[in-house]
Parts: sequence; structure tokens; C-alpha cells
Amino acid sequence: MKIQQIRRDKDEYIDMLLMADPQRDMIESYLDNSEMFALINGGDVCAVCVVELLKNRKCELKNIVTRKKDRGKGYAKYMIRHICEHYGNQCDTMYAGTGNCKKTLEFLGKCGFVNSHMVANYYPEHYREPIYEEGVRLTDKIYLKKQLDSEVSVKKVVDLALEAGRILLKNGAEIFRVDETIIRICKRFHVEYVDTFILSHAIFISAENGMEEAYTKVKQVPLSSSHLGIVAEVNELSREIAEGLVSIEEASERLREIDRFPEKRGYFQVLAAGISSGCYGYILGASALESIVAFFIGCILYVWVLTAKKLKLSKMIVNIVGGVMITTLAIAGYHLPLPGEVALSGMIIGSIMPLVPGLAFVNAIRDIADSDFLSGTVRMIDALLVFVYIAVGVGVTLSAYNNMGGGLML
Repeated sequence: MKIQQIRRDKDEYIDMLLMADPQRDMIESYLDNSEMFALINGGDVCAVCVVELLKNRKCELKNIVTRKKDRGKGYAKYMIRHICEHYGNQCDTMYAGTGNCKKTLEFLGKCGFVNSHMVANYYPEHYREPIYEEGVRLTDKIYLKKQLDSEVSVKKVVDLALEAGRILLKNGAEIFRVDETIIRICKRFHVEYVDTFILSHAIFISAENGMEEAYTKVKQVPLSSSHLGIVAEVNELSREIAEGLVSIEEASERLREIDRFPEKRGYFQVLAAGISSGCYGYILGASALESIVAFFIGCILYVWVLTAKKLKLSKMIVNIVGGVMITTLAIAGYHLPLPGEVALSGMIIGSIMPLVPGLAFVNAIRDIADSDFLSGTVRMIDALLVFVYIAVGVGVTLSAYNNMGGGLML
């Protein structure tokens, strides 16, 4: 689906325009001096509209019509949004005149138009035949208007794109995905000149629209945990924006809603951590009994992780203490009278999985592969430090246990 401007042979579309304006000479009076746009879907013209430029940075929507079989699909609203963006850089106000038809007035109101003025007895004076809509004869012409001065500006577009990028980066998206999303949003709203510089913890963006309107902004994005559900939602929204299905205001509201997405409930995360601990342990060679013990250790461990997150403790403390907890609980399990033999290594290897930053490590490799060396290196160092913190916690605890056991490790 696309909208293109019709520059020649406008008369070919008069039959469609007559559906909205039933007098041919009235259409001809403004058609040559106006600009026409057509919405094309699958090679068919589904809707057309005509806009006339007025003086003093004003324009008027003279005619808009959707062919009968395509009505109710949102084409007219999509087209109005497009022309508002198109004329936003050269006009301050768009007018639309219509009869006293409640349905049409409500539609224009939903598109952002508000009451302007009225021309009394317009239709009886300008049309030879009476015009009826929904059984009501049209008499007065009611004009509505919509302000276009802030419809699309570089600042609004960049702020929207930057917020989408921030949410993606915060929740574990790759650098190339953040860059593509920012550029896709800017291009959609006619901000053609965009430069981005994205790190693992910051976004730099500079943009201009070719009309001496430029805007630059920097946003810090602290490293945090990943939420792939949010990444998927922002990806979906960016594609809807690129297709013209979402306005700037709607996109901003959707982003606010996405950013407020709650995490899974605590008990669900604890259970998932336990299951992953048990399953990974079994995959990595632990016995069934060791995997069961790892399940319970993983659950207890994640209670600590969630508590530490609420207390906003540093990543170093979370992972070192987590390593100590895992090893201590594994030692306790080793000494419990279980129905079978268990090894510390089998219990520990599965239990540490909820702490392992697998996604961050993979993203670091992908960033480096995409030549984003600085971001990839930062993420790689962050992931490797987590490995070190876990190893410190496990190693210190095992060393203490070994020393207290007289040098005997079982």
C-alpha cells in the first residue's frame, strides 16, 4: 500500500471524485489548481483526495473519497494522515469543508479537525440538485481545521526514534537493530538526513530535514537486564510506523505503554530459574538426582536475584553472593541423606545458569561481527566480568570448604 501524487490526467479520476462531490463543474473548478493524491493497494486505486493550496500558509482538503468496496478499511484516515505530514512543512493550517452530516463530521473529528466556521445555505446556492446524506438534505457548509505547524518536526521525530532506540538498547537489542529502527522511523516522517552513533550504553543522534531544521540529542542508556518481549513489541511498532499505520502521537503513547510492560511475576521467574537449572544441569552431564537438587538451588538463588534487584544492588555483589549461595547450597545437598550419590560439580553446573549472561555474550559477538567493535567490546567485558564474579563466589566457597575439610574434596 502506497500513496502517490497524481500530476497528470487528473480527469481520469473524476468518476471517483463524483462519489463525494456530485456536481462535475464544481470539481473542475478546483481540480486544475489543486494537488491530487491516490492510495494504491495491489495495483488498484482505492482512494483519492484533492488538496488546494491557499494563501498565508493555508490549504484546504477539497475532496476525499474511497471506492465503495474498500470503505471501512481505514484508507481515508491513512490518507489524511499522509497529506497532513506532506503539507506540514509548508502550511500551518488545513481546512476541510463538508455538509451538516454527522457521520462525516465525526470522522474528521477523529482525524484531528476542529470546528472553524460555517457558510450558511452554501449547497442550495452552488448546486443545481439537492444533496442528501443519510437522509438529511445538506444546506450549510461547515468548515473544520487542523493545525499542521507541529504535525511533523525534526525534534518530535528524533525524540520518538530516540525513545524507541533507548527501549530497545535497554532491553538487550543488538546495535544494528537499534540503528535500523531509528533510521526507519526518521525516514517514515520525512527526516531524510540522519546520523547515529550507538554504543552499548548511549545513543548519539543528529538529524535534519533539508530545510535548515536540525536537531541533535544524546541519551545515556545504563546496562540492565534483557526483556526480549519488549524488544519484539518495539520491532512490531516500528514496522507499523514504517507502513504509515501509526501517527507520531499514537507511536509515542504505544512506546510509553511498552516501556511500562511489567516483568513476569516473581514466582514465575523463580520457577523458570529452577527449571532451567535442572534442565541445563542434566544436559551438561548431571545425573537426574543432581538435576533435581539443582532445580531447588536455582529457585532459591533467584529469590536472592529478585531481592537484590529491588534493593538495586550492584551486579558484582549480586553475582558474587549468588555464586556463594549456589556452592553453599550444593554442599548442603551433598551432605543430605539423599537416595543416591550426588557430586558437587553436577549440582553447581546447572545452578549457575540463571546467572550466566548468555544473551549479552551472544549480542557482544554479533556486534563485533557487525564491526561495532566498541559496543561489542564493552558488552563482552561486561559479560566476562559477570563470569568472573560468579567464579569468585564459587571458588571462594569451594576453597573454604576444602580447607575446612582438611584438603579432602569429594
